[in-house]
Amino acid sequence: MNMFTRVAKKLVIPVAVSMALYAASAPLATNANAQAAATIKAPIYGVTVDDLSKIDAIVTSLTKLPYKPTVRVVFDPGTTAAQYYPSLVKLHTVAYVMGEIMDSYYFPTDLNTYTARTKELVNGLNGVVDVWEIANEINGEWLRKNPKGSNAQVTAQEQAIGQMVSAAHDIVKAAGGKTAVTLYYNNDNKGKNCWQKPADNWRTWPTTYLPTTVLTGTDYALFSYYPYKDCPNLSPSWDADFAALEAMFPNAQVGFGEIGTASIKAPVSVQNNLITTYYPMVNSIKDPKFIGGFFWWNYAEEMVPYTKSYWTTLDQTIAPLKAPK
Repeated sequence: MNMFTRVAKKLVIPVAVSMALYAASAPLATNANAQAAATIKAPIYGVTVDDLSKIDAIVTSLTKLPYKPTVRVVFDPGTTAAQYYPSLVKLHTVAYVMGEIMDSYYFPTDLNTYTARTKELVNGLNGVVDVWEIANEINGEWLRKNPKGSNAQVTAQEQAIGQMVSAAHDIVKAAGGKTAVTLYYNNDNKGKNCWQKPADNWRTWPTTYLPTTVLTGTDYALFSYYPYKDCPNLSPSWDADFAALEAMFPNAQVGFGEIGTASIKAPVSVQNNLITTYYPMVNSIKDPKFIGGFFWWNYAEEMVPYTKSYWTTLDQTIAPLKAPK
């Protein structure tokens, strides 16, 4: 696939955390405002937040959605769990929370860094995070140091990435948490693809590079899907695709961990069409393991405050859909 296009998706998103809004807080056990991690009701109506600097406006916008949403929070490298904690307490009072340990944009990384980051976040935020995304777009070729490397390089680097996911899985499970693995959707059942190497194929990556403990222990197996100028011209057969995902992760619920466009400057018609096409799949897909998700990437930029037009599109799209149970 086109590496420039893939990276551009992340570059256009402001990921800065406003340090002025965060102060180190008391440990979770002594904070009266904290709530215990919850079991997320399905279907999941998710949104992604990569900037918490306008936390009060974000909370207000979430409370006005038709159903209790799930907020996927992107944790930036170089920050601490304590800096996020006060905002996550606020979020957790109005929404379920999915914590994304490290966005794929921040790779390549190494096992020690990934393990240390997972431990810090889980130890500092367990209780205000309901599920941990331990692997984001994990089969994307941009995660390794040599996207176009030799077969030996690709194999070694993908094995190392698999070890990172396994270590994170063990940490979360030891803390009593739930895990999510997100694959980058880069191949349809017609053989079209937008990968750099065949090893990147979402259909084979998990069983090649993840141990059985992760495959059987993952709670949510998800797709990241960016069909506009990022991984275009595919023809998904979602029923079959989710069935394939379930075969690899037999104890997981399935859905979308991320949808959106590579730029907030994408045509309004394109973005509205993605919202109005994908969120209603909670009504059309009959698979009992399908939980929705979706997690629109640009929520903080495009739907806060709630007076913005994209928020209205999301609100009106979700309102007639089935309620979480």
